[in-house]
Amino acid sequence: MQRFRAIAELLRKRIDAGLIAPGAKLPSLRRLASETGCSVVTAYRAYELLESQGLCQSRDRSGFYLCSPGKTSVHRFAKDMPVMPADTVRALDESLARPHFHALASAATLPDAELVDSEGLNKTLRRALLHTHPRPEQAPDGHPHLITALLQRAGRRELFCEPHQVIVTRSAMEAFNLCLDSLAQGASPVLVESPSFHPVLESLRHRGIKALEIYSHPQLGIDPEQFEHILNSTGVKLCVLMGCNRFPTGVTYSRATLERLVAAARRHGAVIIENDMAAELGHGALRSASLAEFDSGATVVQFGGTASYLSSAFEIGWVMAGQYAAQMSANRHLGATYLPHPALQAALAEYLAGRKAERDLRATCLKLGQRMQQGMGLLKAASAGKVTVSAPHGGYMCWVRGPRGFDSMKLAQTATSDTFAFIPGPFFSPAGAFANFMALNFSAPWTTQRCEQLRQLVEAMYSQA
Repeated sequence: MQRFRAIAELLRKRIDAGLIAPGAKLPSLRRLASETGCSVVTAYRAYELLESQGLCQSRDRSGFYLCSPGKTSVHRFAKDMPVMPADTVRALDESLARPHFHALASAATLPDAELVDSEGLNKTLRRALLHTHPRPEQAPDGHPHLITALLQRAGRRELFCEPHQVIVTRSAMEAFNLCLDSLAQGASPVLVESPSFHPVLESLRHRGIKALEIYSHPQLGIDPEQFEHILNSTGVKLCVLMGCNRFPTGVTYSRATLERLVAAARRHGAVIIENDMAAELGHGALRSASLAEFDSGATVVQFGGTASYLSSAFEIGWVMAGQYAAQMSANRHLGATYLPHPALQAALAEYLAGRKAERDLRATCLKLGQRMQQGMGLLKAASAGKVTVSAPHGGYMCWVRGPRGFDSMKLAQTATSDTFAFIPGPFFSPAGAFANFMALNFSAPWTTQRCEQLRQLVEAMYSQA
């Protein structure tokens, strides 16, 4: 495809996404050329093509303006957006300073506590407490049996790592923070997807690290060409991506996209921290995709944890650190972060290595798929088919776009303890975007009460707009 036609198509998709209002001025020629890496002449030809199709019109000495809105959504251009300033974050915290809201938002991040039968794990843990386990100095980066079990599970996905390259932590977010502290280069910015797993954004904010934001479409994910253009134009060297069962959209990138993202990062000397927390929760695929699948060990560092598919009481995290293992191990010990209890590590090792873990996981994924479909059906029924939702491939979150004029942060300020648990859209963007979006957790059974709470939430969404 000719370059100007490709740029015109990108603009059309941006218009279709509703990111430009009818009558609004389109980016200037110089700005468009800068964003796409093309010449001003090529940018002008792209606008000429759109004008010939009746989508925009030129005004003397003013530029190009949109004539008609689009209908579908694909990609938008990423912008260099810093993490929300501290004053803004404090204002949000004050406006939402209600214990019930924070409790609901926190609960919405984890799967339902009754999703997995933990009685077997409880028995295994009780047995493990009666045995002697390696002392911390004998297993400084994790119980050897647990590391073996983690590597066996990774091997089923064709992800291969040496035992000394695995580091066990107390949680997935502790694993991410270890990656971030070991790989971030001073105050250099980090490239993140938008919408992004919001605890990752909080970690960046607390460290004063700016975030470059690249849009991830709720069905197609990141545009690899846009990803490479950002790496080339900004020089960013660290990225945080979640390619499998993304939080909050539930989308899984195609293997072709994952391979192109890794190749682009390798060409530009960038490192990808891959969030693999929800990879085990696919609704249909037998083997979940992964960025690490296409890496030789120098480009992708993967972290994950068990909280997404086990009770949070049995949570541990891990890092497949590759060539960065020695550096991360040293940083963990220097930072005085400790391992999970040896008995917990041993119990999880026994469980994860056994057949029961596979049976439990299959049952969990089946439940999640059914509850997700039921929840999306309830959403559409409550909104008469008007609400727009993501189409999750896995996980337990659903990304919902409300009508224009709806503000999920305002709704959060009036939420009560009886409100269906949701996380406002701005939580998932460094710049506080996605005002009319929200993330919903569909992992719990659909009782009469939950169905009614969801109906009332949709009603509140449309009454506000």
